[in-house]
Amino acid sequence: MPNSRFSFNSIENATGQIYRMIQSPLMFTMQRIASPGTIKLLTLALLLTALATGAAYMPLRSIYANSTTNFLMSVGAGVLLLNIIYYIYLFFLAFFSYKPHPTLSDDELPSCMVIVPAYNEGRNVLNALESVMASDYPAGKLEILAVDDGSVDDTWDWISEVAARSDNRIIPIKLEKNGGKRNALYYGITNSKADVIVTVDSDSVVFPDTLRVLNSPFIDPKIGGVAGNIRVLNTKDGSIPRMMDVNFVFNFEIIRSAQSAIRSVFCTPGALSAYRRSAILPFLDEWVKQMFFGQTAHIAEDRALTTYLLRNGHEVVFQRDAVALTEVPSRYRTLCKMFMRWGRGDIRETMVMYEFAFKKTNLHQLGIQFNLLMQTVWLITPVFLLPTLIYGLINAPVSFSMTMLASLIAWATLPAVLFVWRYGSSEALWAYTFAIFNFCFLAWIGPYCIVTVRNSKWMTRVKAAAKPSDQVQIKQ
Repeated sequence: MPNSRFSFNSIENATGQIYRMIQSPLMFTMQRIASPGTIKLLTLALLLTALATGAAYMPLRSIYANSTTNFLMSVGAGVLLLNIIYYIYLFFLAFFSYKPHPTLSDDELPSCMVIVPAYNEGRNVLNALESVMASDYPAGKLEILAVDDGSVDDTWDWISEVAARSDNRIIPIKLEKNGGKRNALYYGITNSKADVIVTVDSDSVVFPDTLRVLNSPFIDPKIGGVAGNIRVLNTKDGSIPRMMDVNFVFNFEIIRSAQSAIRSVFCTPGALSAYRRSAILPFLDEWVKQMFFGQTAHIAEDRALTTYLLRNGHEVVFQRDAVALTEVPSRYRTLCKMFMRWGRGDIRETMVMYEFAFKKTNLHQLGIQFNLLMQTVWLITPVFLLPTLIYGLINAPVSFSMTMLASLIAWATLPAVLFVWRYGSSEALWAYTFAIFNFCFLAWIGPYCIVTVRNSKWMTRVKAAAKPSDQVQIKQ
C-alpha cells in the first residue's frame, strides 16, 4: 500500500522531528523536578489550574462562542460526562469489587506449558527463558517450549545455549520460516498435553511467583483465560518507557481490574497470559486462520484469543500480582508502529465482538456491552479531534485552549493518583507528560489505524541479514 506508507512516513517524520527537538530538555527537566516534594506541589498547582480553568470557562465561552462552537462544546461536554461516568464505574469495580484469586498449593496447581515465541529477539530470549526456569512452580507440572519463528539473527544460538543447560526442562524448536506469532503459538498449543497454556513474550521476564499466581484462578472451571499484569522493563532507556510504565499501571490495575470484577477482561496481553487448553482447542483452527477483509490476520493474536473465549461463554480474569516486565520502544518511530499494531487490532476485535455481545442480556453480558460501547467511543473520538481542534482555536481560542488544558489535566490525574497510591513514587509525574505527549504526538494514530485497518504487518520486528552459512534446523 504505497499511499499508506507515504502517509505514515510523512506524519511520523514531521512529529518525530518535533519530538526529538524537545526530548532532551524534557528529560533533563523531568529528572530535576521528579522528587516526592516537587510532585506534590506540581500536582496541586495543576489541579488548581484545572479549577481555575473551569471557573473561567463560562464567562469566556459567552464572549467567544457562537452557535456552532456552543454545539461542539456541548457535544464535547457530553462525551466528557460519559467518560466521567465510565471512570467512576471503573474505579468502583477496581477498588471495591475486584479481588485477585488466592494462590494455590503445589497439589492444586494445574499442569502448565509456557510457550516463548521468538523472532529476531537476540539475547533477550535468554533472559526470558531463564526467568521462566527460575519459577516457583512444581517441576513435574511445568513444560517450557522455546519457539524460534524463523529468525535470521542469533536468536537460535541463545535458545540453544539456555536449553543445553536446562536439564531438558526447555524444549527448543526452530521453525523453517517465519510464519508469525500465531503460528508459533499454534505449534506449541497443538503439541502440548498440559492443562494450561501460558504465553510469555521473548522480550519479557517473569518473577519467581508469577506463574503460580497466574494459574491459580483455573481452580474455577468457568475461567478460560487469565491476564497477567505488565510493567515496563527498560525504564532507564529514556522518557518514553517511563511514560509507558505509568500508563500501563492505569490500563492494567484499573481497566483490567474493573473488567475482571465482572469476569470479562477484553485482552489477555501477549507478554503474559494463561489459557485453559480445553477451552481454546475448539476454536484454535479458526483463530490461527482468522481473516480480516480477505487477508490473513497476523496481529492482535492475544486480543483475538480473548474474544473467542468470551464468545464461547468462558470467563476471563486478571491477576494483579502475576507480574511480567516487558521491553517497550524507546524511540518515537517504533512506538508509533507498536500503537498502530495495537490500534488496528482493537478496531478489528471490537468489530468481531459486536457479532455476539448483544445476543444475551444478563449482568455479565451487560458489563461486556458497556465496556464495548465505551471502547468504541474511545476509538471514534480521535477522528473528530483535529477538525474540532482547528475550529475551536479559530473561533474561541482562549476558551477552547483552557478547556483542552483542563481535560488533559483531569485525564492525567487519574493514573497519576493511582500510581502514587499503589507505588508511592514520584514517577507518577510522567502521567502528565504522557497526556501532553499523547495529545501532541500520538493523536493521529487512531484515525490512521481506521483507514489502514487492513494492514496486518507486525512492523516492530526488523529482519536481520541472513548469513550465507546459516543452516535451517529443527530440533525437538
